Amino acid sequence: MKHGDAERRGASPDALRRVLPLWAFGLEGGWLARHQAAALARAAADDPRLAGLDAALAAWNFEHAPLDAAFAAAALTAARRGGEPPKRRALCAALARTGDPGRDAAYWPTLRDGADTAAAAAFLVKQLADTATAAAWRARAFDFALSRGLPALARAVADALNRDPALARAAPRLVAEIALAWDGPAACLDALTRVDATLFPRFHALAMAHCLAETGRETDALAVLQPLWLAESWHPGLAFRLHALQRPLPQADLDALPGRLFVFLYTWNRAPLLEATLESLAASRLGPARVVVLDNGGTDDTAAVCRKAAERFAPGRFDVVRRPVNVGAPAARNWLAAVSGIGAGDLGAYVDDDVALPPQWLTRLAGALLADPDADVAGARIVAAAPGAAAVPQAADVRLLPPDGAHNVRPLINYGPGPDLGLLATARPCPSVCGCCHVLRGGALAGGAPFDVRFSPSQFDDLARDLRGYLAGRRAVYAGDVAVAHHQHAGAAQAKTAAARGQLLGARRKLDGLFSADAMAVAAKRDADTAWEELETKQREVAVQIG
Repeated sequence: MKHGDAERRGASPDALRRVLPLWAFGLEGGWLARHQAAALARAAADDPRLAGLDAALAAWNFEHAPLDAAFAAAALTAARRGGEPPKRRALCAALARTGDPGRDAAYWPTLRDGADTAAAAAFLVKQLADTATAAAWRARAFDFALSRGLPALARAVADALNRDPALARAAPRLVAEIALAWDGPAACLDALTRVDATLFPRFHALAMAHCLAETGRETDALAVLQPLWLAESWHPGLAFRLHALQRPLPQADLDALPGRLFVFLYTWNRAPLLEATLESLAASRLGPARVVVLDNGGTDDTAAVCRKAAERFAPGRFDVVRRPVNVGAPAARNWLAAVSGIGAGDLGAYVDDDVALPPQWLTRLAGALLADPDADVAGARIVAAAPGAAAVPQAADVRLLPPDGAHNVRPLINYGPGPDLGLLATARPCPSVCGCCHVLRGGALAGGAPFDVRFSPSQFDDLARDLRGYLAGRRAVYAGDVAVAHHQHAGAAQAKTAAARGQLLGARRKLDGLFSADAMAVAAKRDADTAWEELETKQREVAVQIG
C-alpha cells in the first residue's frame, strides 16, 4: 500500500478507531497481534473498503511470525487475492498446515508456564522428532526457545525446516531471528544476506533498519525504513519507530539539573549479579549522581562487592546502607528515598541489581522525563540479557485494557515473543513503565511511602505507584530507545516454588483490590485517547519530515 492508500481504503483514523480501538497500541505481542488481525478480518467482512488493509496486515503478520499457522493461512488467502508470486503462495500453504499436536498437548500449558525449563524443552524435542506432530509444535518450540534462552532448540527448529523442501525457504528467515537474539545485530545483518527479500520484504527491511540503528548507523537505518513506511504507512509501530529515529528525545545535561540526582539500588544475596550491575553503573554517565545501595539483609559477599565497587565511583558519591533483615522491595525503595532526603526538585533513579546498563541510560531517561511536564516517571525498554538468554523484550510501556469480569487492572502485554525488530525502540507517554530501571521526579517520592509495602516481598508495587499517579492526572513516559538488559527471566517462570506462585497470585488480587473497575475504565479510556493522539501526531510529523 502506498502512502495514503490506507485512508482511501476506508482506514482513516476515525474509521480504524471505531473498529480497532486498540490499533494505536501497535501490533507487537502475541495476543495483541492476533486480536488486531481477528478484529480487522471481522470488520473487513462487513466493510469491503477495509479489505486492502486486512490483506496488508495478513502479509505483515506472516512475515513477523511465519511459524504461526493461522497467520500463514491468512497470508495465503491474501496472496491468492493479490496475485503474489507462486513461491510465496507455496510457502504460505506449507506453513499453514498445522498437523495434529497429539494427546500430549494437554500437558503443555503446565510445562510452558512452569519453572522446569529442561523438562519443557525435552517435551518439545520429543514432539518435534515425531513426524506426525512436528508441524503442530514448531511455533511453540521456537517461541519457548526465545523466551527461555534455548538457542539449541531454536536452531533445531530452523534446521528441521531447512531439511523440508517445502519449508526450506523459511529457514534463513528464522536463522536471522536467531542471530539477532543470541549473537547481536552485526550477526543478524550477515544472516539477512541469505534471506529471500522477495518472500519476506517487510521483515528484511525492518530487521535491517533495526540492526543498522543498533550498530550506530542511524542514517542508513532511516534510508531503509523510510521506503518501508511509505509502502506500509498504515502500520502504527512503523510511524512511532521512524519518528524516534527522525527526532530522538533530548538527553539531559546531568551537570546542569536544577536539583540533586540519586541512583538507588537494593539487593539481597545476589553478589555476582550485583557486581556486574555495579560495573555497568560505574561505566555509565552519572554526572553528579549520588549512588545509594541498600544491602537488604544479605548473608553472601554483597558487602565485599560493594567495598570493591566503591573504588570506581567519585569520592562521596557511593554509599551503602545495610539493613539486618530483608524488608522486601517496596520497603527498600521507600527506605532509599527517605534516607537520601530526596526533595521535590530532585530526580531519583531505581535500578535492579541484575541489569546491564548502557552508557547513556541516565542522560536519556532523565532527558525524556524532563521533556514531558506531565510525567513523573520515565522508563526503559527491558530485554533479556545475553548470552544464555535470547535478547528478547521483557517489558515495554505499560498500556491498559478496560476491566473485565476477572480483573480491574489489565496491563496489556505489547511485546514478544521473539526479538524486538525496533518497533519497541520508540518514545511515547503511557500509564506506567517497568521498575527494573526507571527515573522519578523527587515530588513523586518525597514524603510518605510511595511504594506500597502490601506487595512485599515484591511484585506490582511500581505499577501500583504509577497507576495512583496516573489516576491523579500524571503519567509515565516510555523511552524505548534505552535498552536495559535484565538477567532474570520475566513472567511465570520466575515463580519457582508453590509459595512463590501463591505470592504472585496474591499480589495480583491485591492490585485489583486497590483500584476500582470504574476508575480503571476511565484510566483505560484516557490511555487509548492519548495513544491515538500520539499516533496521529507522529504520523503527520513523519510525513512532513519525509516530504
